[in-house]
Amino acid sequence: MKRTLLSVSIVVAAAICAPAQTIKVPESWDKLAAKADDVVNVSLDKKMLQFASKFMEEDENEKHLVSKLNGIYVHSLEFKNEGEFTESDVDPIRTQLQGPEWIHIVDVHNKTERENVVIYLKMVNNQSLGMAILVEEPKELTFVHLDGPISPGDLSDLSGSFGIPKNLHVSEKETSKPKAEIKK
Repeated sequence: MKRTLLSVSIVVAAAICAPAQTIKVPESWDKLAAKADDVVNVSLDKKMLQFASKFMEEDENEKHLVSKLNGIYVHSLEFKNEGEFTESDVDPIRTQLQGPEWIHIVDVHNKTERENVVIYLKMVNNQSLGMAILVEEPKELTFVHLDGPISPGDLSDLSGSFGIPKNLHVSEKETSKPKAEIKK
């Protein structure tokens, strides 16, 4: 019994002390990247973010936000033709965002442009500890994972930096409607 209790204690301590875990991009994306015309992969952990912030313009909001994050991970694929990726290519990411810590906060569906934007917020003990954004367009697929304390309103400060799409912003009004469809 003591041995089992000790083992459980070690596992719990390791889980508490472990660094934040990023969402894994599925292996199928490597195959998609081989077909894509443009591929963007940005992986900046805390040390790299601190280094990069030294070269950032004088936007204090952006610098402050970056200093709080543990990592920024962006994976974007742009294709010449439509239909180069399927739902099954995206499902492994969605599956990782189904855990109890991830809250589905925004859906934006634009039927005319055939764009879908889905945003998840990672909440632990009523504190925001991350955000995941999945953008699907007919010829483009983008996944952004912001690891660390962030609010949906902070997106406008990071929009256009570190490979994050320029037009990505969410108002606080939009996030007050969990899982609701928000039309452009």
